[in-house]
Amino acid sequence: MTHSEKAQEAGFATKGSRGRRGARLATVGALGVAAAVLAVTPAFAKGSATLSASPGTVKLGQKVHVKGQGDSDAVRYAKFCAQQRVGTHGAWHTVKCGRIVEIATGDARVDAMAKATHRGVLQFRGVLYGVDGPRGGHPHVDRTTDVKTVRVR
Repeated sequence: MTHSEKAQEAGFATKGSRGRRGARLATVGALGVAAAVLAVTPAFAKGSATLSASPGTVKLGQKVHVKGQGDSDAVRYAKFCAQQRVGTHGAWHTVKCGRIVEIATGDARVDAMAKATHRGVLQFRGVLYGVDGPRGGHPHVDRTTDVKTVRVR
């Protein structure tokens, strides 16, 4: 009887079967890790939000035209609001919100005019809010646009 035959009879794995068993264990382990990652990874909703503010430079007292729209498949009802702040830090204040829409029938939109009342910089952003129903209730932020900056001379 050879050494490998004696090892197999005693219950020890030989070099060839050890490699196959190791490969099988590695495959099963990789599949388990992949399943765990997929279970923990969140699903992301599709959607978009855009905002424009024009002109890019205004005189003190002039108006800035702010227009935006947004949609998301994570909400059924939504409204889109334009917000502004003076300078580059500080609280955002709502300029205007559009009407509540059912996202399946179209985008949420806003079209507003904001008066430049301070010299320096005005910043604008758009916020898409998901709401409970066609009459509103419990808004929650779904998306926020990039900040648009307007210079005030």
